Amino acid sequence: MPELWLNYGSTDVILDLRVENLSLIENSKFDIRNEESLDQEIESIPISDYTILIPLDASNSTVQLTSRLVSLAEIRGITLPIETIPTARRVLSNKIQSQNITLIEKSNDHFHRRTNERGTIFISKVNIDPFFGYSGTPTNLLREFEQDKMNQAFHSRVDDLPHPGEKSQPIETANRFCESMQAKSIEIISNNSGINNFFYGEIIQSFQSATKKLDDLSIENQQELKSLILGTNIDSNSSSTLSNSLDLLWNSTKVLKRNAIVVIISENSKGFGSKAMEKFAYGEIKLEDYSNISYIEGLEHLMFINELREKYNMAILSSLPKYYLNEKFGFEIFSNIQEAAEKILGMNGKSHRISIIQDPNIAIFKKDN
Repeated sequence: MPELWLNYGSTDVILDLRVENLSLIENSKFDIRNEESLDQEIESIPISDYTILIPLDASNSTVQLTSRLVSLAEIRGITLPIETIPTARRVLSNKIQSQNITLIEKSNDHFHRRTNERGTIFISKVNIDPFFGYSGTPTNLLREFEQDKMNQAFHSRVDDLPHPGEKSQPIETANRFCESMQAKSIEIISNNSGINNFFYGEIIQSFQSATKKLDDLSIENQQELKSLILGTNIDSNSSSTLSNSLDLLWNSTKVLKRNAIVVIISENSKGFGSKAMEKFAYGEIKLEDYSNISYIEGLEHLMFINELREKYNMAILSSLPKYYLNEKFGFEIFSNIQEAAEKILGMNGKSHRISIIQDPNIAIFKKDN
């Protein structure tokens, strides 16, 4: 009986399954660049005394690329200043200890000055996203710095369902927000093992190149699944909050059969992870309020829960209080991963094959034609 190790916060959990009950979802197209190849391409990125690095997330891949740019600059006698957003600063400061990392100010003057300086380089990990279709520098900037346009994007959606890997009105709003910016960006494609590729250039150009690459890496002809166990995006520490973990769930819904059971392995040591989730958990807003209020962080999760809770059996392995997970959000709760597997086999029969995604980064599913 093979042992499958799945990340759970700062530790791993072991799942024992017979081979005939295991269906591991893999992606042979998602290879990893070696360090020599990466370094050669990083060295081609122009840096000068006027360059400012602004990483917009604290993923391992963003830290890795930022650190290499800093080292390259030091070899050339240049000290690169680094600014970032509040949610990423602590992790970045811990991992790039040689640098004094400051916050990019949210004031219009400071932000617009940075976006219009040719020496500014935003750095983002790119992934599929259940609301925008894709996430990267344009969506990160919109979420962080432009509340009115983020509200516009939210209310421009065509329906209330997840649309990962699709281009629709919300992402067009994000792109329009960035189209006149003079700053550059680096868009990184990576998984739990390392960096697959990155794209440097004008923000829209590099983002579009990265999303095209994600499309090329997508898994085709994936059958509808009766069950799914979702592992952790270790690269971006998705299990730290419930909101981050739910992104992975919504990104997988297009390959689930109706009434399928999906289990999220999600420690959630940092809590709910968004204002909307907190407000709903504490009874300050109702689940259906998403349709008639201005956008607040994480509101799309309430929308997706409202739309999909009757369609799928959603379950979780988490350290968050059971009251919130079960009574408020409607998740079935498992105390360990083996219990979840036994429940799935009980629902679908002893010969059932449980689909498992160890690394959600590689689970890029094509839209059905």
